[in-house]
Amino acid sequence: MILTCPECSARYVVDPTALLPNGRRVRCAKCTHSWKEPAPHVDTPVVDAAEAESPAVSEAAEPKQKEPEVKASDTPAPPELAEEEFAIRRNRRKKRPRPMPKGSNLPALQGHKHGDSLWGWYSLGGFVVLVIASFLIFQTSISEIWPPSQKLYRALGLNDHGASTGSHEAKEEKIPYHELFKIENTVPGKTRVGKLVTLTVKGNIRNLTDKTLPLPLLKITLKDSRGKIVREWTFKPATATISEGQKVPYSTSLPNPPENATSISVTFADQ
Repeated sequence: MILTCPECSARYVVDPTALLPNGRRVRCAKCTHSWKEPAPHVDTPVVDAAEAESPAVSEAAEPKQKEPEVKASDTPAPPELAEEEFAIRRNRRKKRPRPMPKGSNLPALQGHKHGDSLWGWYSLGGFVVLVIASFLIFQTSISEIWPPSQKLYRALGLNDHGASTGSHEAKEEKIPYHELFKIENTVPGKTRVGKLVTLTVKGNIRNLTDKTLPLPLLKITLKDSRGKIVREWTFKPATATISEGQKVPYSTSLPNPPENATSISVTFADQ
């Protein structure tokens, strides 16, 4: 129990059985004031064992038969404690660890909020659905940009009409140039400047269609008397496109042509 000096308010922890049965006179070790301390009630709480075993408890105030006192020279006065702080110390109890179930060697899981993780799963699911929908909706564009995707569409049983249409168009045979254009009025000629001989070939190209077309490359071939090619080269006409029914000129030259060349032909380079 706690004894409080009525003069200086110093507090001491004593064994309540020392004041039984009729109380005792005690003396304050701090101010030497003496007073009669009555016997405690039966239901007076006893302090914790850890506090009762402290040096201040065992030597603070021990009443004697006639006039018990606690001398300042023998036992130092314990420090003053506020009522609230002392009440906290008296009422504080050590929390015992929660027993772990038998056969368990895992710690208890802490409570977590699962809201954020659920939103993450929702976002992932939405992204996957968006990718699949785009893959199906833009089938034609994807097949044109990435042709290997056609195999995947066929494996999934999807109609790749867009891709197949593009491939059929690509595989369609090109219209021969001689059905689109006509090379006419080809005139070869040679000029000499000093020892340099230059072969010049001139002529016209006519558009046989009713639409504007880009002009292809032209090829000049020189052959000998046996029909063997001795020299050939390609060149671009001066005009890039030719309108419907239009006729445009072309011209090219070759320095120092082969002397054994006996024939010349003008054709389209791609055919």
